[in-house]
Amino acid sequence: MTTIYDRLLMIIKNENISVAAFERKIGVGRNSLSSALRNKSSISHILLAQISKHYPQYSIDWIVYGKDSPHTRSIELLLKIRKLFKVWDINDWGGM
Repeated sequence: MTTIYDRLLMIIKNENISVAAFERKIGVGRNSLSSALRNKSSISHILLAQISKHYPQYSIDWIVYGKDSPHTRSIELLLKIRKLFKVWDINDWGGM
């Protein structure tokens, strides 16, 4: 079973971005997510709201509780594909 921290790392990996770049993209303070991931501490509602705003394809129910969303299987499949090909970039798909 995955944790909220695992799912946040899955999003970051799926978006092919560093944690620091992810923090900048969603507009939260530097190290606000990285320290929560590192220390396994609480994730603020502001951080979740910003993720939802900038990445609506990831449902908050999935991030927080691991409940299936319409995109859960797609995310898992994309991560498996990326792992197989290692150099795959979502931008190569023409804005899919």
